[in-house]
Amino acid sequence: MFLNIGYSHEWWHLHQGIDFDESFYHDPLKKLANQDRMDAWMRKRFAPWGLFETPTDTKVVSSPTIAIEPYGHRFIPVMFGTPLLYSADQPPWAQEITLDDDEIMSRKPLAREEFAAHPFVREIVRQYALLKAAGRPCSAQQNLGSVANTMIYLRGPNLFYDFYDKPKVMHHLLELITEMMITAYDYFCDVDGCVTPLGIGNCSVAMFSPAVYREFCFPNDLRLMNHARSRNVTFSIHQDSRIDPYIPAYQPFDYLSGFDIGCDSDIRMFRDAFPDIEINIFLYTGTLHSHSASQLYNLIIDMAEQGRPYSRVGFSVYDIDPGVSEDKIDSICDAYVFLKE
Repeated sequence: MFLNIGYSHEWWHLHQGIDFDESFYHDPLKKLANQDRMDAWMRKRFAPWGLFETPTDTKVVSSPTIAIEPYGHRFIPVMFGTPLLYSADQPPWAQEITLDDDEIMSRKPLAREEFAAHPFVREIVRQYALLKAAGRPCSAQQNLGSVANTMIYLRGPNLFYDFYDKPKVMHHLLELITEMMITAYDYFCDVDGCVTPLGIGNCSVAMFSPAVYREFCFPNDLRLMNHARSRNVTFSIHQDSRIDPYIPAYQPFDYLSGFDIGCDSDIRMFRDAFPDIEINIFLYTGTLHSHSASQLYNLIIDMAEQGRPYSRVGFSVYDIDPGVSEDKIDSICDAYVFLKE
């Protein structure tokens, strides 16, 4: 069993005075100093539960291996031209654009040489070299999102009509996104000098029906899974929402190592469908606000029972905002330690 904990950018800015402005993401030595500061605070905060006795017990808002993410989790959208907004108390955010039909249909995937020469890619490599020179473990690999997450930024409000009115355009766009993801994954593996697990973030899938997912996103997600298989690395899917209606659409994935699901999912149903994979249950920020400390304790116990065996179930509590009282986080940690024992 595992427990992942992370406070929101807003929390760190308010309580620790950390600014997540553009310099935080483009000055790797500044990010390094702030990350060390956050890690030290987290170790002290959660020491009473022994959460840091082994490296696998918990992940915090950052990790000893520094993720070089000058564009946050929006690397693929910015490679397609979306403007990026930075804020002192929020993560980087991509502004929606609307690529027109002709631009999409005439566009071809970037060759590896073109990808490597792109200024955004060169910035990542620059930061990687600086951190390596400073003697700190780091990774150039980016959060690649998914076709579902990226297309939200590239078609704007037209997106939900396009599935029905312009399916050919949408299929081509999603194929372009998939090509970009594979090129990026392979290139940054080469920069790191090793292969890393491959995962996709399907946060946006809950915005459309399982039928739309199956027709448009599924073939591309399946291709990414098979790419992970070809590289002999694990493959996981993140969908931090109610998973129940999408379970049949996901069942053809036969090379899954892990799946992130929302805490309002039918966890027992999901476990029955995927008996062997690791389940990571996400507690929403809204759940933290709407439940008392004792209710959260009981919720963790109940969800763990549904997801048994304990060795293949865990919890993530991310984006803890300033409005969440610390006794609620303590209660979640208490439940985790009880289950571990």
